[in-house]
Amino acid sequence: MQIAAALNGFHLLPGRFGPRPRSSDKLPFRQLEQFPPADIQGKLLELSLNLPFIHTRQSRMASEQCRALSISDSMAGGPPEAFIDGHEFCHIHPLPDACIHLTLPGAVIERVVALGWAERHPVHGVGVLKTLVMVYAPRNVGELEVVAKLIESSRLFATGASAGMILAARSVA
Repeated sequence: MQIAAALNGFHLLPGRFGPRPRSSDKLPFRQLEQFPPADIQGKLLELSLNLPFIHTRQSRMASEQCRALSISDSMAGGPPEAFIDGHEFCHIHPLPDACIHLTLPGAVIERVVALGWAERHPVHGVGVLKTLVMVYAPRNVGELEVVAKLIESSRLFATGASAGMILAARSVA
C-alpha cells in the first residue's frame, strides 16, 4: 500500500470529541474510562491484522492479553525509536479499556496529542521509547477510522517512512 493512499487526509484529522479519558498514573499505563464496545474493538483488531507485512504475537512489554503488532523483518526499516520491542511497533490492550500503545514520529505525535487522540506514555522520552504514546480506544465507527489510520501511521514509521513523508502523504487528496 502506498503511503499516500494509506495516510490520505492526515491534515484533515479531526479533533476527538469530548474530554480525554482519565488514565492511570502508574504502570501499567491504561485509560480508565470511555471504553469501546466489543464490536468496535473486534473491528480494530481485524483492520490491524490485515495491514501488509504484519504479524501478531503476545507483547513482551504489556500484559499477556495484549496483541502486539510487529512488522516483518524484511520491511523493518524504521529507526530504533519506531519500535517498542524487537519489531513490535504497536500493541492493543484487551477489553475493557482496549487502549493502544504505539510509536509515531515526533511531528505526528504533536498533532495527535493536540487533537485529543492520544497522550504521551509515561516512559515517553526514555531511550528509544521517546516516540511512544497511548492512543485512546475508539468509541464508535468514526473514531475507529481515525485510530486505524494512526496504527497505519505507526506501521509506516516502522518501515522507515519519515515524519515528513507521513505528514505530506496525509495531505494528498
